[in-house]
Amino acid sequence: MKTLLKLLLIVLIFGSTQTFEAQIFKKLKDKAAKVISGENDIEEEVVKNPSFGSVIVTHSNTYGSVDIPEVKKIKAEQTNDSYNFSTSWWSHDADIHDGFYLSVKTTEDLRHDRNEDKAVKRTFKIPEEATLKLSYDPLLPHYDKNKEDYKRAVTDDYQTYDVSKGEVTIDVLSEDAIQISFNGRVNLRKIVRHSNNSEDYSERYYEATIKGGIDGTSPQFINNTTVKKKEDSAQNSIDYTVNEAPNSTAKPGTYQFTFETKVKVTVPEQNRSYDMSYLLNPSEKYIGLKVDMGAYSEEEIAGESIIIMDKGNSHIFVETQGMKMQISQNMMGGQQMQNPTDQMENYDYTNLEKTGKTKTILGAKCHEYTMSDSDIKMNLWVAPEVNLPNWFIQNQEVLKGHIMEYTIVSKDANMTSETIAINDNISKTINPKEYRKMF
Repeated sequence: MKTLLKLLLIVLIFGSTQTFEAQIFKKLKDKAAKVISGENDIEEEVVKNPSFGSVIVTHSNTYGSVDIPEVKKIKAEQTNDSYNFSTSWWSHDADIHDGFYLSVKTTEDLRHDRNEDKAVKRTFKIPEEATLKLSYDPLLPHYDKNKEDYKRAVTDDYQTYDVSKGEVTIDVLSEDAIQISFNGRVNLRKIVRHSNNSEDYSERYYEATIKGGIDGTSPQFINNTTVKKKEDSAQNSIDYTVNEAPNSTAKPGTYQFTFETKVKVTVPEQNRSYDMSYLLNPSEKYIGLKVDMGAYSEEEIAGESIIIMDKGNSHIFVETQGMKMQISQNMMGGQQMQNPTDQMENYDYTNLEKTGKTKTILGAKCHEYTMSDSDIKMNLWVAPEVNLPNWFIQNQEVLKGHIMEYTIVSKDANMTSETIAINDNISKTINPKEYRKMF
């Protein structure tokens, strides 16, 4: 049981959170600062604002056509009943919104590369089926400097608005590209200064129509669909349905994940909770642990970190500020992260007992199991109807069902992990060749 606790705590980064995570984020922050400032010792030239597309907006009044050439990577989030698209771009340098947000109400899969009719376009009416918000400065002060090399952060012509009536079309949505076109009616703002350079002003709004397009490459897909429960009219019972796991399509040398389990882990000794995700592939032995780096670095650095444990080795992949980096294991001071599914495969489960207690988690009926010895007690809440792999006990002969919650109590450390969402049929691929090795 001591080995079990050690494995769980290492994987969840709690036994070494203060040292391991602090070292990673300190070095990563310093390295990112050097890269951005041009002080890095890497021969490749790093662009300060890496662009993943462009946007054009044509106005019927005042501004004509505005072309913004630099766009950050577009996020495409899929939920059970909607798609949400967003990104920011560089039209100004002020600390106010500069980008777009589009929400589309649909239960369909909008991905063209996952549908037979790959050329189909889907159009949605605004505001009945979609909402679209745009923010930008049409004078593009980000690219404008005067003779004194002075650059305004933003001008009085800055616009932020919701399209009141119109339509939006998803022209292309795939792993490689995203194209969105739109048109509709808007209210544009005009600032009237009471005198030159005066801080006193009044504002008025006037109607106009716009049309435009957002063209991006390599969108970032976020699957936030959750496992749905449904009523069985014949048995009047609640069950979870999980799509059959797709066959692994990962190319050799890459990691492909098809399931995501989101959990909240509470550590009483630290008086805080952590949100993270387990990434799984039922066809493979490796597992992934995904965390939001901002939550671990007090928002000092934003991005995503995925720790992959594979065949006794651990690999850390980081995406931040448009960069992809791979961090070596020596960042952990030589400490290896073992794959729990490998270590627990032949574990002695003779002391695993079913207590007879039940409770409901995310609508699923769970049964309590316990494992204990003189030093450690572990409680597991297992949902037999949830047909998903577990991240550390995958032997169905030992434990049938998905572990929705577990608690460890010991003289060394205590912790509780509770499932807060389950995403099935995700498509997350890690190709190590795309990540620059660092440290």
